[in-house]
Amino acid sequence: MDKRIVKHVIRNFNHLIERNKEQLAYSDFKEGVNKGLDIAKNTFEDHVEKFYISSSKENQTIKIQNLQNEYNLLIDTLKIGKKPNYSTDCLEGIYEGLEKSKALFGEFIEEFV
Repeated sequence: MDKRIVKHVIRNFNHLIERNKEQLAYSDFKEGVNKGLDIAKNTFEDHVEKFYISSSKENQTIKIQNLQNEYNLLIDTLKIGKKPNYSTDCLEGIYEGLEKSKALFGEFIEEFV
């Protein structure tokens, strides 16, 4: 993928994630949601090459579904262990943030395909 396109894609996904973060994260759970979204954002940046959007004649619906499945698999394989500074609520929030990122990726990918 062209480096300009990669930077553009990453920047747009990052903006989408930032817009959907809890602005007033006043609880461990909400802080966890924000951490989960950050983890998803960083994971996407690290693996952006997997989400190459080809200009093939493949059905748009199939292309979107394949990219969504690939992203979901990537997020589902992340292992988040309980750290000493993570409460149970924070850890649950992290997983909620990761799940939320899947829906956000679905919105995001429809714009680019």
